[in-house]
Amino acid sequence: MTYATTQQSTEVKALQRMREGVLLVFIGWIFLGLGLLLVAGSVFAGMMGGMMGRASGLGAAIAGLVSALILVLVGAVVSLVGIYSKFVPGSGDLARTDPEFSTAATLIKLGYVWGLILLIVGAVLTLVVIGVFIVLVGYILLILGFIGTIILCFKLNDKYANTLYLVAGILFILGILFSIMDVIAWILLYVALGETIRKLKTQQVPATQAFLT
Repeated sequence: MTYATTQQSTEVKALQRMREGVLLVFIGWIFLGLGLLLVAGSVFAGMMGGMMGRASGLGAAIAGLVSALILVLVGAVVSLVGIYSKFVPGSGDLARTDPEFSTAATLIKLGYVWGLILLIVGAVLTLVVIGVFIVLVGYILLILGFIGTIILCFKLNDKYANTLYLVAGILFILGILFSIMDVIAWILLYVALGETIRKLKTQQVPATQAFLT
């Protein structure tokens, strides 16, 4: 196997890791969405039960609320696993195969990892003035991670010539004002990564055959 083939194989693994992370984020969102819907339903059922004086209705509402909180927690954990164990490391792996992705990978790691850490620390220290400052810094770092994701999309488009990456990057920018755009952007990124992976894999086969012959 030639050096180019080996590098391409590493590149494919990095893209696959990123794509797996995006998929886990989607799954997490489904759990979060179901949980939030159940929360709304439980609150409504509790209000109706309270107005009608039915203890059974209130009990069902509380049980529904507990189930909803579990779904939200599971969704949050799955999404975090997708981002921090797949997407962030995958972008780092990609940067190691191509320095053109270094800036994006650095911003993503700095923003999402340290931003989250500072947000958690700041939330714990919110009763102290410095806690608010730490939360603010953490939020700024998360924005940097978000910017890194946008840059990543544009760089992916430059290298792999797939317009879906470009559209995803633009939608991420629009997502600052309209959050639904973020969802569409992640979907397009997932699809585009899949297309790139398939394309690179088909290129690997002829290269390997040529080396063997």
